[in-house]
Amino acid sequence: MRKPVADRDDYDSPWKDLLDRWQRPFLEFFFPRIAADIDWSRGFEFLDKELQKVTRRAVVGRRYVDKLVKVWRPGGEETWVLIHTEVQGEPDPGFARRLYTYHSRLMDRYDRPVATLVILADERRDWRPERYRHALWGCEAVLVFPVVKLLDFKTRPAELEASANPFALVVLAQVAAVATKRDPSARLDRKIALTRRLYRFGLSRDEVLSLYAFIDWVMTLPEPLEDDYHRAIQAIEEAEQMRYVTTAERIGMRKGMERGMERGMERGMERGMERGMERGMESERALLQRQARRRFGDAVAERAAALLALIRAPETLEQLGEALLDDADGEVWLTAVQAQTERADDRIDAAGDPSPAG
Repeated sequence: MRKPVADRDDYDSPWKDLLDRWQRPFLEFFFPRIAADIDWSRGFEFLDKELQKVTRRAVVGRRYVDKLVKVWRPGGEETWVLIHTEVQGEPDPGFARRLYTYHSRLMDRYDRPVATLVILADERRDWRPERYRHALWGCEAVLVFPVVKLLDFKTRPAELEASANPFALVVLAQVAAVATKRDPSARLDRKIALTRRLYRFGLSRDEVLSLYAFIDWVMTLPEPLEDDYHRAIQAIEEAEQMRYVTTAERIGMRKGMERGMERGMERGMERGMERGMERGMESERALLQRQARRRFGDAVAERAAALLALIRAPETLEQLGEALLDDADGEVWLTAVQAQTERADDRIDAAGDPSPAG
């Protein structure tokens, strides 16, 4: 079952793959001053575990990608860079506050200098959050963060065409996806042109496939036009004498994925959802217990384990995870856990209490 174009223009996974593969080109393209102030000879390090501890579990269906990277400046100073790519189509009133919270938690927890950078890949020209500010009675908290709006590149096609940076092609695809959202035929033409340019970019096979996956994801076509696209790519590969993924493989992968999804949904959705939810709950409880042990010690962690086992709602565990990061006292947190278990017991009792006979 092929989803409509509008429903499948989800940029989360492709952006994550690009940031994992091309960290230096990303900063050189979007934030050249910052890239120039980094000693790339020392390399860099992704800090996914450290970021997870301050952002909690990723929300299903989220419309943003966060990456935390450790780099070094020329003087030897270790610096952390929080890169936030926002893709949601509607303005989020809590966006700037969320970045301020992440920024503050990272500095407080790890005592490292942090630079927060933002990429806005949404379609709203007038949405440009650049700072968070809260003031009360002369006390003020402020975070100003550099922002790049991808829509701004729409007026800079010559610059993008001349650039050898892979993110120039990424931006061209992003801008084209927005411009052709309601015109599938125009999208087909732009997608073919971008893929032809990709094959002439002088990249390795793996790099070409990575960018191909991004273009294919953000510029989804209706099935008949997708077949036209496959035929065009076959012709391009023959002309360029580069055969990375054959047309038969593309069509086979697409149909195989669709058949597998349909059969999986028919036969295993209910069972898989139940098992997946239970495993997810077990993992969340274990994570909370580990974090409680690190933050409050063994005694609090052991007392919490028995209480957490009684909680069956994922959203309740998420709330307790947020409280664990904010509470300074383990007893205060345990009181919150106890309160949630009592509420769960009350709900069970209410559900099992038969109605009085009439």
